[in-house]
Amino acid sequence: MQPVADTIPMPHLEKTIVAEGHLIDSGLMRQIFDVIISDGGRFEMLKFDIGRTNDEYTKAALRVTCDDPVVMNTILLKLSSLGCQIDIDRKVILKPAPSDGVVPPDFYSTTNYATEVRLDGHWVSVEQIRMDGVIVVDQAGRTAPVVKKLRSVLKGDQIVCGLTGVRVLPDFVERDRVDFGFMSGEVSTERKVRLAVDRVADIIRDKDKRVVCVSGPVAVHTGGSTDLAKLIEHGYIHALLAGNALAVHDIEANLYGTSLGIDLSTGSPVEMGHRNHLRAINEVRRAGSIRELVAEGTLTSGVMHAVIEFDIPFCLAGSLRDDGPLPETVVDMNEAQDIYAQMLNGADVVLMLSTMLHSIAVGNMLPARVLTVCVDINPAVVTKLKDRGSHQTIGIVTDVGLFLHLLANQLLRA
Repeated sequence: MQPVADTIPMPHLEKTIVAEGHLIDSGLMRQIFDVIISDGGRFEMLKFDIGRTNDEYTKAALRVTCDDPVVMNTILLKLSSLGCQIDIDRKVILKPAPSDGVVPPDFYSTTNYATEVRLDGHWVSVEQIRMDGVIVVDQAGRTAPVVKKLRSVLKGDQIVCGLTGVRVLPDFVERDRVDFGFMSGEVSTERKVRLAVDRVADIIRDKDKRVVCVSGPVAVHTGGSTDLAKLIEHGYIHALLAGNALAVHDIEANLYGTSLGIDLSTGSPVEMGHRNHLRAINEVRRAGSIRELVAEGTLTSGVMHAVIEFDIPFCLAGSLRDDGPLPETVVDMNEAQDIYAQMLNGADVVLMLSTMLHSIAVGNMLPARVLTVCVDINPAVVTKLKDRGSHQTIGIVTDVGLFLHLLANQLLRA
């Protein structure tokens, strides 16, 4: 007789989740089903009311079951990021931070979607939404819940933990939103560049929209800095985020007519031109700052001249590669991150011009409602940005100088 193996029955776990919105049009319902099944769970549909007008949401309730607590937790985390509500009527769980920069181990990690937490029977919006942060709640109710980076958490801050009482509000495809196909995260090819530029121009022509530009030095190398300066001068750009290199080569171009030693008018190398960017840095350091170089009349054109003349806020974030750096370059990375975040606050559109690392960094700081337009000759840059969670990105694969020239012509031709 064969011995009967000892078996320990796994606990049967179940949770009821609720989802609401344009679930079918946005493909969210399919994603919800895929998460549950692919991760090893099961579901039973308890309610499914389909919205029958543009303004009417579809509402769904599902019972999710699983035999493994770890798998169940994984499923619930993924469903929460899709906007599913768990333990919908229960108050959010708060725990104190044990020390500065440290949070409880079951902290809730934020997405870039609009988020609400349940306090005293009401859903309250969380401010300063960004991905990879934690939610801090003022229990006295004097300030709204806010997202903080880990390093900014103070001992005793009340941290949202778990998924109870947290509601994520992902973007939906609106049935009557005719331009959503343009904003759906696709990568535009060369054939679509003019169409994409026209639509970007239509969006930022409304000067009530706050437009932030994140640019790399390629904008100068490709001859696009003149057009970028025009956009700044005419009020279409409201903040500039870049590294040391953009400013250095922009100033080099306007003092010596070269970028990385290449004559911008002929495309030919200039004898001893490789030292021109160092000459530009030296001139700024002699004057004391870029602003002083403009004030004394030495720097009379270009992107940096435009932001200073028209009082546009800018931040140059340093890196290990920087020559100089320029006096205005912020070499403390935590400080640079904080300044970037401040300048991105309230942005409606972010133009990302041929700078992969800065674009990824900025994408991680933005709520999903912000339209980002990523322009690069390399489609892998757009793919990397989307893979890291910035699904609201529009990719335009083209030379950034051509893009800026077309955009400036479209906006300024009147």
